Amino acid sequence: MTIERYTTPVITSEEMLVFGTAPRPVRLTSAIEAGAGYTLPELNYTLPHGAEVSESAIDKVEQVYRDMADSALKRAVELNIKRLVIEIELVFEMTLHPEWGERVIRATRETMEHYAQYGVNSALRTTVADIRDRSRPPRNRTGAEVSDVLETFERCAPFSDILSIESTGGKELSDEALLMCDMGGVVFALGSLASNDMEFLWQKIVAISKAHNKVPGGDAACGFANTAMQLARQKMIPKVFAAVVRAVGAARSLVALECGATGPDKDCAYEGPILKAIAGIPIAMEGKSAACAHSSHIGNIAMCACDLWSNESVPYTQLFGGYTPAVSLEELWYDCKLMNCAIQTGNSLTLRDMLSASDAGDSAEALVLRPDSCLRIARAITSSTDTLQRTWNAANEALTIIEEAVKEENLTLDAREQPFLAAIRRSLDDFHGIDDKVNYYNSLYANRFLPDEYGL
Repeated sequence: MTIERYTTPVITSEEMLVFGTAPRPVRLTSAIEAGAGYTLPELNYTLPHGAEVSESAIDKVEQVYRDMADSALKRAVELNIKRLVIEIELVFEMTLHPEWGERVIRATRETMEHYAQYGVNSALRTTVADIRDRSRPPRNRTGAEVSDVLETFERCAPFSDILSIESTGGKELSDEALLMCDMGGVVFALGSLASNDMEFLWQKIVAISKAHNKVPGGDAACGFANTAMQLARQKMIPKVFAAVVRAVGAARSLVALECGATGPDKDCAYEGPILKAIAGIPIAMEGKSAACAHSSHIGNIAMCACDLWSNESVPYTQLFGGYTPAVSLEELWYDCKLMNCAIQTGNSLTLRDMLSASDAGDSAEALVLRPDSCLRIARAITSSTDTLQRTWNAANEALTIIEEAVKEENLTLDAREQPFLAAIRRSLDDFHGIDDKVNYYNSLYANRFLPDEYGL
């Protein structure tokens, strides 16, 4: 399969990077199109905390998934929601035992089809769990888990509309580089290891999608960029470091699109607006309505360019307002109604700019997601076709954006964060002085990864 690299962004102006509209919309079902002039809620839910997933419990697990879908779709009828997307992120055991994943996805599809008679048109995204790193260093190409991942895609595809994964290739190095605040290590992990792994994996996912006539949605750098965000929130690494990693994640996730993924991409790593700028695809995002899953400093700005608006994931439990899938769907729906009203009245750019301005002045992580920042990072990434170089370019541009904002007093940084800007700059500058990067990082991080498993 020939992989064609993007060499110029599809979106060339800030006015084009806005919620609800994508240059390359994607039809999910006969009744639902993403990026076609309106936003859609994408509801994500999971099992109750502590739920057992085992051979003896799988019948009960399947019934819980039916109940969760029923809860949400019943609320859709009550609120007159005509179009929505449901995402099921399979838990580890449902990929380790592909037949369990199939049962859950089949049960969800059957419930969705039942509610179609009430006028609720829904699409189903299946996100297969990447279990290849269950042992480290992972064997991403030769381990038995590779077959489990691919079999799960095959089994779930007939009952799905969109196929996705949050792949973890390169995470074994990235995790340690994050804790060491080694930006060069992060760039190598995502630009070399993760990008190579994405090529290996996504060519197979796209082939499965085409064979079943399903949409190959996309990947997410959740295990990299969101790991950095949560480490920063716990004050284990600087927030400016996490902000730069966000841009680095976009260069890595672009590989799925170059292998044939069409979007809508995954919501949970926030690199979507940069991918939308480069490839023109519709994107899924999460923000304030994902506070049920995690806290962030980008609750509003994440909405600026979304086409699907997600709650990340919520465990099944009873609240005063109903069960959590229903409550989360209602929250998402009102956000989407506001965006769709803005589109219909010609005020989408006004709302987008308000969402952006409310976050970007006091968070470096928000700043790099501002529409103008996304376009700059998109241009930096596409200025090279070499995956390692363009990953470095993304980091360099994100850091430059932050440095400029601090200098112009458009970004407020904690005094403790300031010295790390220079440290990240030194790390990026030193990176180009390393001749044999594979051996250098394999030695520096004590054989944490297996080069052969990445085609190196």
